[in-house]
Amino acid sequence: MDTAQPPTSDDDPKEETTKSTSSERRRALFEPLEPTDGHRTAAEVLLPPPDFDSTSYPKGWLVGKKRKLVNVDVVESMRRIAIQEMNRKDREIDGLNVQLEEDARCLEHLQVQLLQERSKRAEVERENAMLQDQISMLMNMLEETQDTAEEAAP
Repeated sequence: MDTAQPPTSDDDPKEETTKSTSSERRRALFEPLEPTDGHRTAAEVLLPPPDFDSTSYPKGWLVGKKRKLVNVDVVESMRRIAIQEMNRKDREIDGLNVQLEEDARCLEHLQVQLLQERSKRAEVERENAMLQDQISMLMNMLEETQDTAEEAAP
């Protein structure tokens, strides 16, 4: 039966060199091939290797979305701008809500006025109908008196 031997100080450096060699090989697999003219596009330069080490990047840079290097100051600036924009939108919404409340009060007032005007109109129409009835009744009475006067006169 084999027994596990304790690691010696000679084993550790070999493992580290093996790991770093495999890490370099893995990086090489994911790095794009150099173009024939020797120039790489900006996007290709920004792509980090698959097993990136954050300490290997320049200070102030980090890996963002789509595995691209981004400047921390730019990200912070964009975040501040986004927050300012959200705050501006919130203030705009608050202003619109205040305007909506004022419009609702105005609409309620106009509805009350409309109701009052309708009731006044209905009352005026009732009075007109009553006056029309009185006029027709008086006209009938006048015609009757004229008819009786004509009958009595000949």
